[in-house]
Amino acid sequence: MGAPKHKWTPEEEEALMAGVLEHGIGKWRSILANPEYSSVLHSRSNVDLKDKWRNISVAATCGSRKKAKQGDDGGQQIIPASAPLALSYEPPQDLFTSVDNMILEAITNFTGPLGPDRNSILLYAEVKANMPMYMEPLVTSRLEHLINIETVVKIEHRYSVSQGYAAAKAIAEAELALAEAEVAAREADNAEAKAEAARIFAKVAMKALKATR
Repeated sequence: MGAPKHKWTPEEEEALMAGVLEHGIGKWRSILANPEYSSVLHSRSNVDLKDKWRNISVAATCGSRKKAKQGDDGGQQIIPASAPLALSYEPPQDLFTSVDNMILEAITNFTGPLGPDRNSILLYAEVKANMPMYMEPLVTSRLEHLINIETVVKIEHRYSVSQGYAAAKAIAEAELALAEAEVAAREADNAEAKAEAARIFAKVAMKALKATR
């Protein structure tokens, strides 16, 4: 039996998802037997893992449908009473970031005359990024999110990276390269200063040694 129920930590959630990616869905015993994950999930049982994964799957599938309805009450959000409790669960932000980066990579690396369609992105996720098929709802949800925040542009079922995002990324990469160059220059200056100090110390030591003779 598992330990008394307590709230899942982000570390436990990440360990569960990593374990599923490695061992597969339903392989709860294998996940718990893996030292890499058992050290984090030691207080969880097979049933705990199964129930939590069901919540994660429902949340990923329904995440894009979470938009609340607005009424005539000054914009107050109303969530239908029939909405599943699992909708209140948010997967770790690291997972969203990884999926977002994979989508942008799929679009950027697409070699066709037009941008990739949704199926091409999902195929890239499965073949190139080794993302299991059960993650497709999450990929679709994050693709819609990237469109909403204008990182990705959709034209006639084809997707491309927005010019604004591409320019911002290029600027960020250039700034990072400049910062790394400045750090390297400072390290080189420090090394040169240390070498000069060592030379001066050596000269002083030699003079002191000669003076004692």
